[in-house]
Amino acid sequence: MSPSETLEFHAPGVGLSFRAKLLVNENPDVIEQVLAQLPLQSVLGHVVVSGEAIWMPTRIVHIGRNNMVQRHPGAVYLYAPGQTICLTYGRITESATVNKFAEVFEEDLPILRQLGELVYEQTIAQPRRSIIEINVRRAA
Repeated sequence: MSPSETLEFHAPGVGLSFRAKLLVNENPDVIEQVLAQLPLQSVLGHVVVSGEAIWMPTRIVHIGRNNMVQRHPGAVYLYAPGQTICLTYGRITESATVNKFAEVFEEDLPILRQLGELVYEQTIAQPRRSIIEINVRRAA
């Protein structure tokens, strides 16, 4: 797989990085929009209702084709109404399908889970919230 088909997510404040494979054939419209935003610097939030997933705001406005699938750990998807990129790291409590455009490498899933749990602790569980920065770029 070429680096151009891989995204790298890096949370510098907590020293965690993981990779995701772009699903070029399955969702070319969303991938084109995501790549146009790179390098993307954002912050992480945690979903409250739909399970174990984190999200980052973007400026992506998507009205093109979609790749709607069931959520699962490692899914990277665009939530178009909220203009957010979301990453599922564990248990899902909502059945709605999502617009998946990438998949976290299996060997990087423990890092995604660690980051997800950290974001939960620092943005939902504790009354005093911390901002966790995230940077997304094409892998070198």
